[in-house]
Amino acid sequence: MTNLQQRIVTGTIFGVTLIGGILWSEYALACIALFIIIVGSNELNNIFQKINISPNKIFVFAGNISHFIACLFFALFRDNLSFLGKEILLIFASFIGFYLLLFATELFRNKEKSLENLGAVFFSAIYVALPIGLLTISSMDNAGNYNGWRVLFFFFFMWASDTGAYFSGRAFGKHKLFERLSPNKTIEGFVGGAITSGLVGVAAFYYLGTLPLWAWITTGVIMSITGTLGDLLESMLKRQTGVKDSGTILPGHGGILDRFDSTFFSAPVYWVILQLV
Repeated sequence: MTNLQQRIVTGTIFGVTLIGGILWSEYALACIALFIIIVGSNELNNIFQKINISPNKIFVFAGNISHFIACLFFALFRDNLSFLGKEILLIFASFIGFYLLLFATELFRNKEKSLENLGAVFFSAIYVALPIGLLTISSMDNAGNYNGWRVLFFFFFMWASDTGAYFSGRAFGKHKLFERLSPNKTIEGFVGGAITSGLVGVAAFYYLGTLPLWAWITTGVIMSITGTLGDLLESMLKRQTGVKDSGTILPGHGGILDRFDSTFFSAPVYWVILQLV
């Protein structure tokens, strides 16, 4: 099987699983999100190992999962007044205990880069778990009902941006966007991706409503911009550590971080837009 065939087969299976799970139920979406978080945090941990940074794996996974659960808790109880009472204090106390235990454990690990190890745990939770958690709770509408299409359209924005950037870059690309990190990206491709993603905003308006047409089009453009920044950020991490692909779990595509690099940067922005506009 050629690399192109492998990419097509893997992409098809993964795409069908992702779309089917999101449309199936909120529980399937939560399972997919947990899979992305666990595999993604493990890949990030392996990348850190390349530059002799060794975060405590137990705390990496525990930190990522706890941040994800905190996002779900916020979505479920944000309109409940009791959320401002004992429950919120319990959450804060749990996180304080978690990080105090993390600091104490690091004292006895006898590792050279203790500060970097601690920072890697924080970075993993913020870079992987928090964005996926916010994307997951973006599926909840203002009435608290599950609407998987809100998450699907986020991915439609991302996929449209990637597709538009690819074909625009091939057809018109002459000026490099950020050659130091990504030699193949061009300004023309970047503009084409933003336009394509903006056009998906028209479909989002007619299918989802909720926001005005201008807001959905603007959201599409913003998602393209933040997605490109997320892609460049992961390219920076991989170049610094000498890694080509973050993993091998998706044959022909690399790892979870390779497939969701734009998602990690864009998902928090998408959630904020849905809350504010």
